[in-house]
Amino acid sequence: MDWGTASLVLIFLSCVAGTALAESTGPVAFPQGYRNWYVDHSIVARQGHTPGDEVGIQQVYANIVTVKGLETGEFDDGAILVVDRFAYVADRNKTLSQGDRIGFAIMQRGQQHFRDTGGWGFEAFKAGDPAHRLVTDGGKSGFG
Repeated sequence: MDWGTASLVLIFLSCVAGTALAESTGPVAFPQGYRNWYVDHSIVARQGHTPGDEVGIQQVYANIVTVKGLETGEFDDGAILVVDRFAYVADRNKTLSQGDRIGFAIMQRGQQHFRDTGGWGFEAFKAGDPAHRLVTDGGKSGFG
């Protein structure tokens, strides 16, 4: 992953840490089938990580439109990044296993639809439940 892509993902993850992500002019849909998308990267943030609400296993998924943007740094409309975050469970054999889902966030490219937030829509769902959106301010805190 190049520096530009890493910066974009870090900005996105910073938005996720703020708990309330939002979109500019309309809701970002909960993506179906995202676990079959390209896995950009995974991390385990252990106890002591800052910010503390990001502790857990995080997997970042990218749809096919996004893969080109990850290579070039230019993202077309329809590009979607998903951060799926889970608690981890320390096993007896010195391994970490995936526990309960604790967070789910989406960043979607739509230059006309999300003009107020730089062409990106943001959404987060409490514990990955599509019925529990965390959008509150039209995307301004996520974009800012």
